[in-house]
Amino acid sequence: MTDYPRKARRAALQVLYAIDVSGLSAPDALADLADSLQDDGEPVQEFWADVERRVAAVTNNLEALDQEITELSPTWRIERMAAVDRNLLRLGIQELIHGETPPLVVINACVELAKEFGSKSTPGFINGLLDQCCKNRDIPVTR
Repeated sequence: MTDYPRKARRAALQVLYAIDVSGLSAPDALADLADSLQDDGEPVQEFWADVERRVAAVTNNLEALDQEITELSPTWRIERMAAVDRNLLRLGIQELIHGETPPLVVINACVELAKEFGSKSTPGFINGLLDQCCKNRDIPVTR
């Protein structure tokens, strides 16, 4: 089994974070990360189309994704969430709603990214909201 989906999710999160906190355009953020990864010896051409697809899916549906997050977390405003948290939720919700990957795989992958990039409370927060998204939309999650 290839590691490309994990690498693509990780890179997409990094690009979405850069767009969010720096105001870079998606093409500039994608180019910056691709250059950085290549400088580190990462063969990005193997998974880069997937990164671009994921970033485009989130940026093209940003308003709807943010509305979904607002509905999932009415007591914690999206602008007050940590940038990592909000972008992980955007990425995960987009994939849960429109992706082809099994929901449990998506949730687990996002929780792993939360452990890597987020605070101590991020994994539980991400897990809870992505699970609630599945419940709200009748997306079956098998455990």
